[in-house]
Amino acid sequence: MNCLINGRRPLAYVMAPFLRSPRFGDYPPVDEESFLAFARSLPTPRLYEIIKGAQRVTDIVQHRFPTSVQRHYERLPAFPGGFLVLGDAISSFNPIYGQGMSSAAIQVKALQDQLRQRTNGSQGLEGVAPDFFAKAAEVIATPWALAAASDFAFPKTVGQRPPNLEEGARYFAELDALAAEDPVVQRLISEVIQLAKPLSALSEEPLRSRVLARQRRPANA
Repeated sequence: MNCLINGRRPLAYVMAPFLRSPRFGDYPPVDEESFLAFARSLPTPRLYEIIKGAQRVTDIVQHRFPTSVQRHYERLPAFPGGFLVLGDAISSFNPIYGQGMSSAAIQVKALQDQLRQRTNGSQGLEGVAPDFFAKAAEVIATPWALAAASDFAFPKTVGQRPPNLEEGARYFAELDALAAEDPVVQRLISEVIQLAKPLSALSEEPLRSRVLARQRRPANA
């Protein structure tokens, strides 16, 4: 969905933190009255309070994303010479997480580094595709894990489920709760989501021990 508020920014960006993750037919309507009612039904009233008196300057438009896709070019035994794919051609994520362009940009940086190394070493382009695809898979690992794990929280989601999904969900639930109390943890989570730091940063010590200690607490503690 996308509309401008006083011509300033797309509503999708304003609404992202407050979404109830519309999936499986639970889509916001496009007429203004129903859209405001939908906003009012979200878990927090903040978005509704922001937009209820705002001037709408464009139509409300839905954007639906049917599926997240990851293509494992790094597993191919061979790839045509003179060709490469990157960005959405390798992996496309649910745009609600805002990671697609960041992933593509990091892939481009990995390709630049690889080409620079080959130039400095007087190497040609033979084998550049397999080497790049291996690097791209490393780049994709973090955003894919975050997006897939979140989407598989819904039983209707189909596809290859991540390993240890329930265990990971419990860990991240406690991590989110901890982030609400600790701005340093909140910043770290934001850096991982924005691909500035690797996913492994969320399970390093001493953070991991803090999260696991919260998991062991009695329910009424």
